[in-house]
Amino acid sequence: MTDTAKEAFASRNYRLAVEMYERCMKQQSPSFEVLFGYGESLARCGRLRESVDVYSRCLALGGNVPTDKLRHLVNALLEELGLSTASDRRQSWRGGAELGASFACPECEGALYQPVSLDCGHTFCRACVLEAPSCKLCGQRREARLETNVLVQRLAEKWWPAETEASGARHEADAMLKKGHLGQALERYDLAVQLGE
Repeated sequence: MTDTAKEAFASRNYRLAVEMYERCMKQQSPSFEVLFGYGESLARCGRLRESVDVYSRCLALGGNVPTDKLRHLVNALLEELGLSTASDRRQSWRGGAELGASFACPECEGALYQPVSLDCGHTFCRACVLEAPSCKLCGQRREARLETNVLVQRLAEKWWPAETEASGARHEADAMLKKGHLGQALERYDLAVQLGE
């Protein structure tokens, strides 16, 4: 039954996954793996309080929950806090890992590369807003200096390393193309394609 729950989760049928994990837990005492899958499924269904309780139970079982395994909970929390909206685009990347809307640039739609958060709260790749006098989403004028949002950068690099590298290669290629270095730009675009962007 655990395999069925995993299949439901992989096919993004999170409600079914929750139901299947609950059945598994009624039949036998839950293992770390079952509890963790249940917590992930709850998080994806938006049942955050319950998922946090389940993750706590995972820790009580003595399991070490690696931070990179908490991406579903983090994305659900960001959505709940309003840091991403239903209209934000989500992208599916190589390997089936979903790039959370909070980690995709609203301008280029790639993984955030050298992310900067504007005064209005919207976050973009530095290159996407470098020459814009205002936010491209809400129109609020931006400050003159663009400081890298190190927290967002580290999370994107940790959870989506290939996608972040691909986004960086694409932005570098764009800059080279503007300078007229077509050969070098094509090499960087090729790298971005190979990395899966």
